Amino acid sequence: MTISKVMASPRISRYLPALALCAAAAMSAPASAAPAPASASGTTPSAATANLPGNVLDQVVAVVNDQPILESSLDEEMSRVRSSLQSRGTPIPPEKVFRHQVLEHLITQSLELQAAKQQGIQVSDDDVNRALSRIAQNNGITLAKLPKALAARGGDYAAFRRMIHDQLVIHQLEQQQVAANVDVSPAEIKHYLQTQERSTGGNTEYHIAQILIPFPSNPSPKQVNETLAKAKAIVRKVRNGANFAQTAVAQSAGPHALKGGDIGWLKAAQLPTLFTSAVPKMKSGQISDPIEGAGGYHIVKLIATRQPKGNQSVTTEFHVEHIMLRPNPVRNLAQCKALAEKLRKKIESGKLTFAAAAKQYSDDPNSAGNGGDLGWKAADQLPPKFAQAVAKLPKDKLSQPVKTQYGWHLIEVLGTRKQSATKEQKRHQAYQAIFQRKLADQLAEFKRNLHDSAYIKILDAADTASNSSGQ
Repeated sequence: MTISKVMASPRISRYLPALALCAAAAMSAPASAAPAPASASGTTPSAATANLPGNVLDQVVAVVNDQPILESSLDEEMSRVRSSLQSRGTPIPPEKVFRHQVLEHLITQSLELQAAKQQGIQVSDDDVNRALSRIAQNNGITLAKLPKALAARGGDYAAFRRMIHDQLVIHQLEQQQVAANVDVSPAEIKHYLQTQERSTGGNTEYHIAQILIPFPSNPSPKQVNETLAKAKAIVRKVRNGANFAQTAVAQSAGPHALKGGDIGWLKAAQLPTLFTSAVPKMKSGQISDPIEGAGGYHIVKLIATRQPKGNQSVTTEFHVEHIMLRPNPVRNLAQCKALAEKLRKKIESGKLTFAAAAKQYSDDPNSAGNGGDLGWKAADQLPPKFAQAVAKLPKDKLSQPVKTQYGWHLIEVLGTRKQSATKEQKRHQAYQAIFQRKLADQLAEFKRNLHDSAYIKILDAADTASNSSGQ
C-alpha cells in the first residue's frame, strides 16, 4: 500500500463495518448525520458547494486511489456514528481519535465501492426499494411514509437511500469475490458433527467483542513485536477498568470498531477460527490475552454466554399452500394486493377454490401447478415475513394478504408436525456454521488486500490520532 502523508502522518488501518441495514440508528440521527459516504464516483451532494465570495469550498480530507473523500462527508458520518454510539450507551473517544476511525471507515468503503465498479456490479432501483421497504416494515410504516418519518427525526431520505445503495453494492461485491469462493469439505462437516456429539456444551452461544491492533503492511519482526507490545498495553488498560467499547472505537481496526467492537452472539462453530481455543475457556466479563492473526493482534472480551432453550434437534414443520402475486410491468405492488384481496373474498365465499385460484393466478412456478401446495416446510425454509404469518395462522384458516420481498401472498396451513432433525438437516446446519466462520476469516483477508494494493493520501490536518502507530 502506498500512502502519502500530507500535513499529518496517520496510519490507514484495515477497517470496514459489517453490512447491516440498521434503520433504528439512521431514523434517530440528527439532520447533520444523514450519511453521505463517498461513492465509487467520489461525489457527494456536498461536492457541489457554490464557489461564491466568502464561501469556503468543501475540503478534501483524503484521496483513495483517484477518488476524494470530502470533509462534509466525514463530518456527516461522524455525526451519524456518534448518534449510534450514544444510543448504545458507548462513550465517545477523544474527538481526534474518533475522527480518525471514521475516516478509516470511509476509506475502506471507498475502496470496496471502487472494486465493485471495476467488477461491473450494479444495484437497481428495485433492489434499493426492496431494502427500504424492509426497513420501513421493521419500523411499522410503509415505504411511502419513510421519507416523512426520516424528516421528522431530522434525517434526509435521499442521503439515506444513497447509503443503502452503497451497502447493497458492497454486499454484492463481498458475495461475488469472497463468499462464492468459500469451500466447505465433507471432511470438515464430518469433524464438526463428531465434535458436536462429543461436546456437552456444543450448543453454547457466546456474546463477544474484540479489539484488533493491526500490523503494518509487510511487517518486520520488530514491527510485529511493537504491535504485540501495544496490544498488551491495551489489555492491561481494559483489565484495569477502561471501558472496552470506548477503547474499541478509539483503537480497533476490526470490522465492528464503530459498534464498540461488539460482534454479537455466535455459536461455538461460528467463532472466528482464531478464537475457538480461547473463548470457550473464558468466563463472562473476561478479557483475553492478545491473539495473533494474519492482520494483527486480537483482544477478545466474552460479554456473556447462554444455552438455547428447547431441543435443538426437534423442529416444527408446516404443511403450507400459497398463492403468490408478483409485480410485473402491467401490475404494480398495490394492484397485486388488490387482486389478493379479491381472490380471498372469492375463496372465502366458495365461488373459487384455493387450488383453482393458485393454478390460474399464482406466480410461483414451483407450486402453482400443484394448487399452491408447498409441502412440509420448517420456518427457516420460508421467507421471514411468510414464516411469521405461518406461525400465527390457525390450521385451515385462509390468511389476509401477506407481503414479502416477492410480492403478496394468500397462505393456508394444512397441518403442523414435530420432526427430529434428519441426518441431512444436521449436515446442512454444520455446513452453514462452517461456511459463516470461514467467510468471516476470508472477508478480513479480502479487505486487507484491498488496502495493501491501494494508493491513499491523507489531507486532513486534524487526523493525528495514529502518528505513533508505527506505519
